[in-house]
Parts: sequence; structure tokens; C-alpha cells
Amino acid sequence: MENSETQQGHDHEEKEHFDSDYDEGDAVLARGWPRNHRNLVKHGFRPVWTSQEGYPEDEIPADIQEWLDENGQRRSAEIIGPLRSLAWLAGLDELVQAIDHPAYVIEDDIEVIPFGVGLLWPLNRREEEGTVPPTIWAKASGNNPTVVSSPFVTTAPSTTPAAIKGSLETHSLRDLYPASRAQASDHVKCVKIRFDKNINWLEADIRKLVGAPLESENLWFRGLGLNALESTLALFIPERTSHNSDNELGPGFYTASTLQYALEYVRIGGAVMVFKDPALHSTKVWELDSQPWTAWIARWKHLQLAIAHDPIPGEYRTADFIKGAISSRGRELGRGVPTPSEVTQLVACSYEGCKALRDSLEMIIFVERA
Repeated sequence: MENSETQQGHDHEEKEHFDSDYDEGDAVLARGWPRNHRNLVKHGFRPVWTSQEGYPEDEIPADIQEWLDENGQRRSAEIIGPLRSLAWLAGLDELVQAIDHPAYVIEDDIEVIPFGVGLLWPLNRREEEGTVPPTIWAKASGNNPTVVSSPFVTTAPSTTPAAIKGSLETHSLRDLYPASRAQASDHVKCVKIRFDKNINWLEADIRKLVGAPLESENLWFRGLGLNALESTLALFIPERTSHNSDNELGPGFYTASTLQYALEYVRIGGAVMVFKDPALHSTKVWELDSQPWTAWIARWKHLQLAIAHDPIPGEYRTADFIKGAISSRGRELGRGVPTPSEVTQLVACSYEGCKALRDSLEMIIFVERA
């Protein structure tokens, strides 16, 4: 019994050392796995809710609870917590300092991190809005900073086209977005709805409003901001996000199998593109499961695992689509072997794949800011 307790204490000491909370932020960013979320309070940060462990204290704060359902869950999210805490976990110490500094206007908002994306994913939206300093965005994304005259430059938020109403109607994409180059059917169903932090209620409201079209089989969903929607309608192409951790299956045009997961990407405003029955029968689909899935995720997330260096499968070189589960970090938030979540992603990784999605665009659901 004494040996067991000694071993447990030794394991705990090794774990504390392995967590490396005191590593410099740049080292944390470079190593690819975060600081220990269980030690947030010890270092002066608010705790976060995780899908594996819930909230670490008896009472969930109201600003986190409002993003959860009545059972304290959110099926499509892996982490929920303050931006300041997430920045520390990820190693972006400059963002922590900016949030704390009175000269900046970066709000320490509660952020929702869906499965399969990095802890700094909320900065994508803030960069699009122009509310994150270019130097901080450059470090977070690995890109060169944008040349601007002031570190506080902001952009006007995009708005839902005036023609879109609260009932499902068919519209010409070129009327809504003149730069649209959709070449199959130019007409799609559109509707708008008000955002709700409770994602279950938001999805239920959408399904009640839209009705039968969302009951069809083989639907795929893509949530995005309004600026990104306009760019996407101009040119459907495989893309690569700045964050390696957000390219789970490699560069491509990502869609998800559930509406709820796509809604995580609209935050408090944006749109969900709905694709119906894309022509998978006439394109090449590489379906990933088990060992190939784990190895492919590890490769594109740059995990320190031997399988990340497995030979490139021949199926990848000719695939138009890659299909596989969205990953979950598991209990250790990304330091071990990734595990599949319950949500599937379909990724167009060739121009033929993107064309198939473009031709299957059925609906756009606009979600307006609260």
C-alpha cells in the first residue's frame, strides 16, 4: 500500500513537471500543447469548463452557465472560459497583458471552443473585426503583422443583407452579394434569426423556423462570419487557416455533419451555409477511420507522436473529399493521442470537391448579433 502511495506521489510530481506551467509563452506556443488547465487558479486565472471534466468548482459562474444547457453541458464544445484564461493556457502571454492593460479595449469575454480547433480560435473572429492588435495576431497565427497606421484600427462589422427576412425565402445570390460567382443554381433559400447563447435553444428555434428542409438526409453545414461568407461566395477554394490545429485533415473547405457544431462558428453573429447531397458518388472520397484517422490528425496537428510521420497514403493524393471524425483533445487537452468526437467532417480538398459543394448549396441561415 505504501509503495502504491509513493508511486502515486511520484506520478503527481512527474505530472506537475510535465505540465511546464512556467515555460515561457513562446515555448508553449511552439511545443503545440497548452499549460495545465487544472492550474489556472493557482496562477491567478479563472477556471474553465471542459467537456471531459465540467466546471472544477461547485457553482458554475453565470457568464459560463448561460452558454450551457440545463444539465451543464454543451455537446459541440470542448472548452468554455474567459479569453484571458485561454490566452494563458495557449502561451499567448502578450494577449493576457493586453487584456490587463487599460490602453487596450480587448474584452475578457467568455469564449466557446468547439471540438477540433485551437485555443486561440476566438482570435480569428477578432482579427476579422479588427479588434486585436496586429502584433498579437501575428504571433498567434504565425503570419507577418499587417501594416497599419495604428494598432487600434477597427473595421465596420458586416451586416445581414436587407432583403433577408425572418421567414424562409428564395433569393438570388448575385442580388445579395454582387461579387458572387455561383455558377450552378444562383438561387438559394435564406432566412435570418436572432442569436441565443443557449445553443440547444438556438438550434431548436432554427429548426422550427425552417422546418422540412432541415429534415433532409445528407446535409452538411459550414458556419462562418459574414465577411468570410462574402469571400466564399466569390470563390469556393480549398483553404488553409493560419492555425495548424484548425487544419485537422489538411487544407480544405470544411463542413460538419451537424447544425449545432456549425453554429459554434457564428459566435454572436454570422451565417451557416447548408449543403444538400453533394455529388460524392462522382468524386473521390477518402474515408478515415481508426489508425489512418489518428495518424492523419497527428500529422496535421503536428503532434509529437511517431504515427505523425507515417507515409502519406496514396488515397490522399487523388481525393476530392476527406471524411472523418472531428477530434477531441481528451482529458489532457491535446498532449496525447487524439480521440474522435461524435461529429463528422467532410472536407473538400480539391477544386472538384469544392465545385461539388458549391453546386449543392441549398440554404444560408443568417444569425444576427444579440
